[in-house]
Amino acid sequence: MSKNYKLILKYFFSYLPSRLLVVLNSFIIVPVFAQMLTSGEMGIFQLTIGVLNLVCTCTTDWISKSVLRFYQKYTEQNRLNEFLSNVVIISVVVYLITILFFILTSNYVYLRFEIPKGIYFFTLFMIIPVGLRQFNYQLLRIFDKPFLYTFCIVIYQISMLSLFLLFAGIIPKTYAILTAMFISISLIDVYIFKEIAPRFKFSWVVSQEIMLESLRYALPQIITNTSIWVVLNVSRFVFQYNKMFDDTAVISAAALLETSILTPLFSSFTFAIFPVVVRKFEQKNIVKLFITNSIQLYCALFIPLSVMFCYFSKDVAQIAFSGKYQSSYVIISFFAVTLLFHELMKLFNIKYHLKNKTYIEMAVSSLVGLLCLYLNITLIPKYSLVGAGISVLASMLLLFTLNIAIQFKDMDYVKYSSVLHTSVFSFLITVVAFGFVHLMFIPLSGVWIGLLKIVIYLFLCYLLSAVFYKKLLET
Repeated sequence: MSKNYKLILKYFFSYLPSRLLVVLNSFIIVPVFAQMLTSGEMGIFQLTIGVLNLVCTCTTDWISKSVLRFYQKYTEQNRLNEFLSNVVIISVVVYLITILFFILTSNYVYLRFEIPKGIYFFTLFMIIPVGLRQFNYQLLRIFDKPFLYTFCIVIYQISMLSLFLLFAGIIPKTYAILTAMFISISLIDVYIFKEIAPRFKFSWVVSQEIMLESLRYALPQIITNTSIWVVLNVSRFVFQYNKMFDDTAVISAAALLETSILTPLFSSFTFAIFPVVVRKFEQKNIVKLFITNSIQLYCALFIPLSVMFCYFSKDVAQIAFSGKYQSSYVIISFFAVTLLFHELMKLFNIKYHLKNKTYIEMAVSSLVGLLCLYLNITLIPKYSLVGAGISVLASMLLLFTLNIAIQFKDMDYVKYSSVLHTSVFSFLITVVAFGFVHLMFIPLSGVWIGLLKIVIYLFLCYLLSAVFYKKLLET
């Protein structure tokens, strides 16, 4: 393999153990939640997590990404104290605004979505530990600490599940989950910060240059990420708004399953590759082949996994939920393809971050977010889960296409023909593998047979990929 592929795989595999452990733990956590929570509790829990994700998107995520983008620059300029001090100032201001937002919206959220005020305000206290976790994870990426990252991820999941089981018999289960998350995240934050946090002298002096550069880069990401949040999450809120509580639980269960399994794996490429690309770009190196090879490897590795959820959606639902949310198979395939394109889009959208033109990404995302909201409001009352699936997938494909179409004249950073070649070849491999498994298991059914079909399918996909890897990764 080329040096590029070896380097990419080195960074990818350095973070892969943590992602695989997250997935393995999810095979325990998701069924436990599915069985222990009632349909109403599952819906409220996922709505609460949706609110938390949205608030973090608007408050802490964009600040931590600014740290990732400019940490190296201000370190080299010997201005790290200034930069981090300004980051802290921005964070304090944003958090005060968030408190005001929660106070003003609490009655509306309770009346329209039936999220209890106590649970709603609980998310307010979770913003600080969740925000610190995002900041710490960016530092782990900057300092290239994959093993510490893996350790913290594993400890968090184990402690969260253990505490939930401890609290579940004492307090309401939704509160038990959130309390377990709060304690676990807080402990991990303290540990990471103690291990790797940069030592700096804080100052309340605002640097206009640093503040403007950080805000110019990061503020558009609030609208961008909010719009993407709408695409990925708004359907369950529309179900809840329309009092379709059973469908809220079903789509919430499906989302919990797939984001717990697919998102950790799919996002591992962006997580590992982005800091490397930024460093290469800042050092004036050509990044076209490196990014192209990264996208090719992403497609080769994850198209078979995503398509598996389409081919075997009924089997996946039966294995994960033991019949409790069996109708979730309707939405599982839509989510799988949506998540594949979502993370693939992030690799293509590195161009906005390298050129510090995130406002263009913001404009595109906001238009698609509004369209997705309209589609959900229109289609869900008529077609229920299918309407939600069409809305999320159509919106993500449109968003992906528009971002691909936008090019910068002075930036040739992806060889699209190579990416298309790999994608088509990888999909053909999945067709061959599914055809073999389908013919082999036509008369059989059941949970264990479904699991065996999935295992054989994935084995054949990756066996064929390994045999034909030169053809698959042709450039």
